[in-house]
Amino acid sequence: MARIAVIGAGMGGLAFAAAMRNSRHEVSVYEQANELTELGAGISLWANGTRLFDEMGIAFPMAERSCETEAAYFRNEDGSVAACQRLARDNWYRNEYGYPYYGAFRTDLQSALLDVVGRETIRLGKQLTRLDDTGDEVTLYWADGTLASADLVVGADGIRSVVRQTVSDDGRPVFTGNSAFRGLAKTAVLDRLPEPHSFTDWMGDGMHVLNFPVGKDFAYQTIVVFMDGPEKWEHDAWRVPADAAAIGKKFAHWHPAVGQLLEHVNLAERWGMFQVSPMTSWHRGRAVLIGDAAHGMMPHHGQGAISSFEDAVALAHVINNDALSSVHAKLDAFELERKARAERIQKSSRSVNDCLHLPEGAARMERNLILNALGKHFSWLHSYKIGV
Repeated sequence: MARIAVIGAGMGGLAFAAAMRNSRHEVSVYEQANELTELGAGISLWANGTRLFDEMGIAFPMAERSCETEAAYFRNEDGSVAACQRLARDNWYRNEYGYPYYGAFRTDLQSALLDVVGRETIRLGKQLTRLDDTGDEVTLYWADGTLASADLVVGADGIRSVVRQTVSDDGRPVFTGNSAFRGLAKTAVLDRLPEPHSFTDWMGDGMHVLNFPVGKDFAYQTIVVFMDGPEKWEHDAWRVPADAAAIGKKFAHWHPAVGQLLEHVNLAERWGMFQVSPMTSWHRGRAVLIGDAAHGMMPHHGQGAISSFEDAVALAHVINNDALSSVHAKLDAFELERKARAERIQKSSRSVNDCLHLPEGAARMERNLILNALGKHFSWLHSYKIGV
């Protein structure tokens, strides 16, 4: 039996603990916060994630708490439809990929995972300061002055990962040159939405607005405003004050539904968007990275949490594979399965941002052809099955 220390009780850390719940190994999850909270109202859960829910033990509660969005619409500033892709409509998405797309609350997803893992098993208030890998085991040093030891450390500690400092000399958070504003509203009050049961990207020059239904019965809409800029992020914090009036003016001539969406967005708080620079390897010695610590990415494929789930389940597979005799062999197999794919998603998410922010012109026509054939261009993303 191996002692496995998971650093971070975010989506990736909880998903790994859930996937390992019936393992013979001892899994301990450490979280630096003194209480578990979840930021961000809604989350998109695509088939490459929902097909893992049985293995993670959360398939039933997420089916009960989520909505199956009808379609994905892509609209121009004036509301005209540039492209549309069926999702639950005509059962297209399930038929194509075998599993549903869900719109869900992040808190519901977190709660489902915690019910599997057990809230009482999360060790709160444990801020990691450094690791000491002796070769035979790893010693963990906490900010409260205490120590712990483990046979394997899983760094699920996000884009500013402490574990990554041990694993990689080249991985670091990089500002993308983009920012976002977030909101949540009851669907019932958004009477100008043309498709309230669908996922919609309202696209414009240098910015776009996303809304998608979340929760049971499509009751709420998650709203995110994405914008190019600023060129540099000169702050330590992820969120900083912004000029709400100036931001709002940029959308003055957009479709009335967008104006209604913006009434429910905090335009006075700008979120910087970062990604993690590619690394030579995701593991070193007895430490390995998963999720945002390994491949923090832009959110435009809706794959941030899902990529963490893929990592978590793939890592659980190799750890439980007795044919792989050493820690190094297990982590090599994990990286071979996951690294190239995650980096492809990261790169593609960056490209989608540019695609959605095109100025008027011929390039938009080329883009619309791609958006009208998402099954053709992005089947590699949604059809993925873990092979290890």
